[in-house]
Amino acid sequence: MNLPLWRKRIIIFLTLILICSNSFANADLYKQARQLQREGKYGEAIEGFNNYLLQPMNNSNLSSQQVVIYTEALVQLMNTYQSKGEPEACISHLQKVFKASPTLQNQCLRDYYSVMGYALSRTERMKEAEETMLKAFTLPLHHATPERYFRDNAYAAAVFYSNPNYQKEVIGWCQEALVQAQLCKNTSGKQWVTAMLGSIYKRNGHINKALELFLESKEESQSRNDELGIMNSLHAIVDLFLHWDVPEYANLYASEAIQLGRNMSIKNPMVSAQSFINKGRALYQLGETDSVSYYIEKAKAVCQSLPYNSGMADVDLLNGIYLTEKGGDSLHSGIQSLKQVAIEGTTLNRIKAYHQLAQTYLKHDNSNMAECMLDSMYLLQSMSNPPVYIHFDYQPILEYYLKNKNQHKVEQYVRLMLQEQQAFKNKRMNFNLVEAIVGLQTEQQRQELQIVQLSQINQQLWFFIYAALSVIIILSIVSLLFHQKKQHKIQIKQADDKFALLLQRLNQSKTEKDRIAQEICELLNDKDKRQELESLTPSMLQTSGEAKFRQCFELLYPLFLPRLREKVPTITRREELLSMLIVLKQDNKEIAELLAIAPRSVLMLRHRFRQKIGMTTDNSLENFIEETLGGADSLDEAPIANSNLQTDDSPV
Repeated sequence: MNLPLWRKRIIIFLTLILICSNSFANADLYKQARQLQREGKYGEAIEGFNNYLLQPMNNSNLSSQQVVIYTEALVQLMNTYQSKGEPEACISHLQKVFKASPTLQNQCLRDYYSVMGYALSRTERMKEAEETMLKAFTLPLHHATPERYFRDNAYAAAVFYSNPNYQKEVIGWCQEALVQAQLCKNTSGKQWVTAMLGSIYKRNGHINKALELFLESKEESQSRNDELGIMNSLHAIVDLFLHWDVPEYANLYASEAIQLGRNMSIKNPMVSAQSFINKGRALYQLGETDSVSYYIEKAKAVCQSLPYNSGMADVDLLNGIYLTEKGGDSLHSGIQSLKQVAIEGTTLNRIKAYHQLAQTYLKHDNSNMAECMLDSMYLLQSMSNPPVYIHFDYQPILEYYLKNKNQHKVEQYVRLMLQEQQAFKNKRMNFNLVEAIVGLQTEQQRQELQIVQLSQINQQLWFFIYAALSVIIILSIVSLLFHQKKQHKIQIKQADDKFALLLQRLNQSKTEKDRIAQEICELLNDKDKRQELESLTPSMLQTSGEAKFRQCFELLYPLFLPRLREKVPTITRREELLSMLIVLKQDNKEIAELLAIAPRSVLMLRHRFRQKIGMTTDNSLENFIEETLGGADSLDEAPIANSNLQTDDSPV
């Protein structure tokens, strides 16, 4: 059908108008959903993004700008679900949109896999997340733009953030994302990646660099009045200070976050809850336990008001630690909170919960439950990739296993303790970190003074007052630094003394320590020596000789003879043998046979030994031997005569 030229032109014109109007309508749908998201109306925002994404579109005619908006709608759909604390629902919705959207299946396929990979990482389904993200990088990027390059690099860094095999790549992705963020003027994205890069430096021990990036992220958010970005930066700074045991500054920034949360134009419950939790953690580390419960209840009230369970694990962990340490009527509630964390928390929180439960059970003499918690904690730590190191106090655990003569467990936790000491060897960098804060704050104050000078020249008086106050503040901070440094030195010395005391209890002298340590190592690695130790019986005194008997006895009870000699400096060789045979639960007749003397001579030997130690009755000698055996070697748990020792998994 041949139409006149003027009619053809009219039809083309009307078609273009229709296409443009449809495009504008689509853009309006996106803008409306975005506004609902900013207002915290997450349910309505999700519906709006969904409607926009499912609008019929001609894939072949999508411009570069249209692709950017379309994929941004997909990103914001995911972000809205994350704000609601519903990561699993997010994945389900993304899958439904993908099946119904030809645009995602064709022109934006790479975008879908990139967003889905990041969404999966929020559920801790890390293997699936990594596979999905790598799949995205194998696909072409149609209508490539800085916005989309930024997203792919930022999401890849987030997905592989915890994978030790991709650390160089993660840093590279972050740096590339920052470049692309600058090109597309994505200030919020720049702030997010800067904070992520700071977390990487923090994890690797570069705490000064991490702090600089967190503060840079905070300033970036402040420059564009991004309240949520400021809050996230403050939380990162607080966590940094708590991790490196600088609770004074953690408390200051936690207070700033709480104040900002009160004044935020759009309330974010999860952000507010995290502020209360961080404040409680800081106060707990400062020892101000009376105020901790207040912030626990504030955080709990916020989390319980939400239709989802996000954030409760952090609240339960802090609450459980606080209540179990408080004890009394609060003990049961604290244990229940920690058990809940052990089931539902992240790997880090579960490890902390198991450790606190073990410490609590040990304190209340529930050894079976304590060992169960310790085994669960060690299993999680050993299976974590990358390794999760927490600066725990392992002394009660070591003392418990030493008391129960479980050499395998002692070796296991000594090894873990040494690994964590190596991980935290930069603990002394605390002082450098605080000094970095002072330097950064001083620079900020200098810039503020310059602004005052330029804009308020007629107010020189106020300038001098402000400068004087700044000097006072800096001097106060410096004074606080010196005091803090002194306190840290004291704490370090106390910790060193504590560890030295533990070593002293294990070994009364350097020679004894080296000998026992060498023999234990040989025992653990030499099957023949293990068999010798396991064959220790009182009859060995006759069959193998006194020297061999003494050697095996001292391996089993390394602290007994040193303690006995300390209590009775004039003790004789025969009195030592008598004491060792009493430990092995030999009666007078058996002792006489083993020492090749008459039973009457045994009675005389016991009588003279009692006189030497000031004992009156015969039974008191057994009591004295049992007390000497003490905390490291329990007489009740000593092997009876003519019995073999337990296996490696049993107390030795």
